[in-house]
Parts: sequence; C-alpha cells; structure tokens
Amino acid sequence: MVKVSSRYDPKFAEYLKSVGGKWDPNARAWEVPDDRVEEVEAKAKELKVQGFRVEAAGQAATGQAEKAPAKEAPAEGAIRMKLSKDGRFVLISVDLLAFTEDVRQMLDGKRRSVRFRVLPPRRPT
Repeated sequence: MVKVSSRYDPKFAEYLKSVGGKWDPNARAWEVPDDRVEEVEAKAKELKVQGFRVEAAGQAATGQAEKAPAKEAPAEGAIRMKLSKDGRFVLISVDLLAFTEDVRQMLDGKRRSVRFRVLPPRRPT
C-alpha cells in the first residue's frame, strides 16, 4: 500500500474509493494498493488535483515522508502491457504517430478513421 495525499477534491476522493482506497485519518492520506498507483497518478493529472503526492506507507506513518521514487518511463516506441484488476483483460499501450489535422477531423466527426504509425523504439546514442 502507498499513501496518496492532495488537496480535497470530491471527484478524486470518489475515484480513490472506487479503486480500493481507504482513508487514514491519522496520516490524513488515502491508502491505495501499490498496483493502482499509475492509474491514480493519471486520474490526478486528468482532474488537475492540487498538491498531489505519493508516499510509501511506512514513511508517511513515521512522519519522515519522502516522495516515492518515480518509475522509469518506458522507452519511446515500447509496447506496455498491464493486467486488469480482475485478470480478464490486458491493457496495451503503444506509442502511435498521426497527423494532427487528421485526428482533429475524426474528433469533429468529419472522418471515420485515421491512419496511425507505430513509433519504432528509440535507438541509444
């Protein structure tokens, strides 16, 4: 479990409950399962949550809280896979490239499809 803290946001609090988060009144933070951290960070960014922090559960309890080390970002062009909570699905993330205007037209309903290209992995220099 990790501790998640931020300024109060009712939508974010409801989301944290939905992913199995439990409020810890002593630490004034939410306890969230370790395997949900990336999702929680993405939701906080989406909702523009103010003062968002993630801490290891043991650190927050002792009052010597430090930000948990960030996970290394996958290389450009990498295919990332993650198992769903219930184990029935796999979330697959792939870096894609498309023309901006084509995507805008699709979002506006002027196009039915867009041609994407999978980015190749970045070569070390």
